[in-house]
Amino acid sequence: MKGERDPLQAEADEVHYTSEADKFRTIVFGIQDGLITVGSIVLGAIGFSSGDFKLVLISALIALFGAAISMGMGEYISTRVRMQIFNNEIEKERREIREFPNKELNELKDFYMGKGLSEEDAERIASVLFKNEDVVLNEMMIHELKVFPEEFESPVKLGLIMFVYMLIGGLVPTAPVLVGYLLGLQNVILAGYAAVALTLATLAIFGVLSTKYTGLRPWRGAFEQVVTGALALLISYLVGYALSALIGAVVPG
Repeated sequence: MKGERDPLQAEADEVHYTSEADKFRTIVFGIQDGLITVGSIVLGAIGFSSGDFKLVLISALIALFGAAISMGMGEYISTRVRMQIFNNEIEKERREIREFPNKELNELKDFYMGKGLSEEDAERIASVLFKNEDVVLNEMMIHELKVFPEEFESPVKLGLIMFVYMLIGGLVPTAPVLVGYLLGLQNVILAGYAAVALTLATLAIFGVLSTKYTGLRPWRGAFEQVVTGALALLISYLVGYALSALIGAVVPG
């Protein structure tokens, strides 16, 4: 009928994003951490500072660059260690294929039999594949180690992505404070309101865009991001305010 999609065509049109998972995860963490971490520190500083524009700005800038650098380095190190672990396991498997070929051949045959092939078919396929060490290694990585190296991203690349997106995310709540300070505004609370509005709006937009990968409905993607961000900002402001009151009570000005 007119207007209906051919099921085969619909299946062909499906786009999968699993190969982009590592990069997308890093971008998500970078943007969210930048927005929420720096935004929380801005709100916490406002709650603590009792209107000291300079203190809030310094806190925001320290949080912005400190968090971006530390998160970028952390992403680089964690990804590098992860790849080293997998590469070590892959080399172990390569040695086993060379030193114990019969054992590995039987393992490969068992994998195929477990998928429903007859013993004869499984043995024939395993024997053919065993003529090429790289092919066998790839099969063992998939079936035994559950490792898919083609999905790995460069540690340097992911570290830089984390740094850049953390910086971009953190600039959003920092910008109103920086602009307000440069313009000589006196009321840091107004800058705080602007930081909250920009942060939540950016989280909403990012939540909608991320549904391309997550499969959630756009409204739900935006809702989850905004609620999480708003809760973090509110708690940070209250903590800053409480610390201000507590320190003021312990050490009178």
